[in-house]
Amino acid sequence: MRVWFDPAIISYEDILKQFFREHDPTQKSKCQYKSAVWYHSEAQRAAIAAAMKELEAKHRVRLATTVDPAGDWWDAEEYHQKYIEKSMMRRGSAGWW
Repeated sequence: MRVWFDPAIISYEDILKQFFREHDPTQKSKCQYKSAVWYHSEAQRAAIAAAMKELEAKHRVRLATTVDPAGDWWDAEEYHQKYIEKSMMRRGSAGWW
């Protein structure tokens, strides 16, 4: 999922909190969708590392989320679009933690 945001309205840290709430970041390759974050700056990379460290300490688990610099972007096929909306309807509620 590509996210565009206005930091005057929502912080990058708040977006990360929501990202980690919405899926199971501990799963490696057992599920179809990979947990991954791509950063555009050193500040974003540091924020990701801090968020992951906090979650790992709080829940005593190792996150499988990969963290890489952002590169070229390609939209996924149509059936992958609106994944969160579709998965919330199946689950009935949002939130992993």
